[in-house]
Amino acid sequence: MLWILTLITALILYWIYDGYGRCLQVLTAVKTRAGGRSSSSATVPHSSESQDWPTVTVLLTVYNEAAVIRRRLENILACEYPADRLRILVASDGSTDETNAIVLAMNDDRIQLYESPGLGKTGTQNAAIRSIQSEIIAFTDADILFEPSWLKQVARRFQDSQVGAVDGRAIYQTPASDALQASQGFYWNYELKLRLLESQLGILAVVAGACFAIRREIFIPMDPAIGEDCIIPLDVVTQGLLVVHEPQAVAWFEIPEDSSITLRRRIRMTLRNWQGTWTRSPLLNPLRHPGYAFALWSHKLLRWLSPVFLTVATVCSASQLLLRPGLPSLLLFLPFGLLFVLAGLGRISTRYQIRIPGAGTAYSFVLANAAFLIGIWRAITGHRIHSYRNT
Repeated sequence: MLWILTLITALILYWIYDGYGRCLQVLTAVKTRAGGRSSSSATVPHSSESQDWPTVTVLLTVYNEAAVIRRRLENILACEYPADRLRILVASDGSTDETNAIVLAMNDDRIQLYESPGLGKTGTQNAAIRSIQSEIIAFTDADILFEPSWLKQVARRFQDSQVGAVDGRAIYQTPASDALQASQGFYWNYELKLRLLESQLGILAVVAGACFAIRREIFIPMDPAIGEDCIIPLDVVTQGLLVVHEPQAVAWFEIPEDSSITLRRRIRMTLRNWQGTWTRSPLLNPLRHPGYAFALWSHKLLRWLSPVFLTVATVCSASQLLLRPGLPSLLLFLPFGLLFVLAGLGRISTRYQIRIPGAGTAYSFVLANAAFLIGIWRAITGHRIHSYRNT
């Protein structure tokens, strides 16, 4: 029984972190050979005249971002988009520093300031969006920078009437300075690969909260305790429209240098997204939505549950080794034992800036799973984030 439990949970872990991506590659290749239309690679005509581009409001939600707000606004204004079709709405969630003053001092008619009394990020977005009349809303944060073509690359995808939301390609701005950061970059690259493949198959229901856009007319006010990056794409596909990933819409952000910041962000993300995904439970039913259920279970829910599978596999393989010592039992336990040994070394190497092959990857993996476990526990025990701000 211990052997069986170990092998089953190990296979699930393999599916989560490698097998699912390979399966998507096969399905995409089959679809391409069969002449199927790819929702991600479909040819979309480029607009050249100003009047052909949709009106866009970039919603920038901030809290005490005085250090970077000017740079961020200048970056958006520098995008190659018709000036008369672009607006920027800065939704300041109870900022107490100079953020609001800097925004007002920009002296550009395209920039507007909405001041929230501290409703939390999602609550502030709900309130700010009521005043938006543009055809497209682009969601973003202060700690990311758009490539000059970002707005056009995103806006042109909306020429397809079946597209309800467009996910941009957020990538790391600077090379990783240590093994932990390098591992996070590797993990994120795999995430982007999954999004592109799911988009090509028409089953994408995930976006990057700091660089995506939706049609204004399909926006549904959000539960303040749930993040926009989770609930909006689910609402889009529920309305029968597509979420597509646009790899040419590049935005840049920096890797967090502090592992404690990474842990807190992942806990928060897991908590909010787990709760948000279950509020749209019909999408998880393979009998009603086979494609989206397949993607959401494989891409999101099983990944958040991976610490459970990892714990079962480790405990069962260790128990097998203790109860029946021998080479087969040792080989069964070895991958899991080695993982945690390397993770411990990775913690040490990160602290003392020592390079140990494989240690950073193991530490990053264990850290992510610890965050998933804490986030899931908080979610199922009823914890909700009501005052989340983008810090």
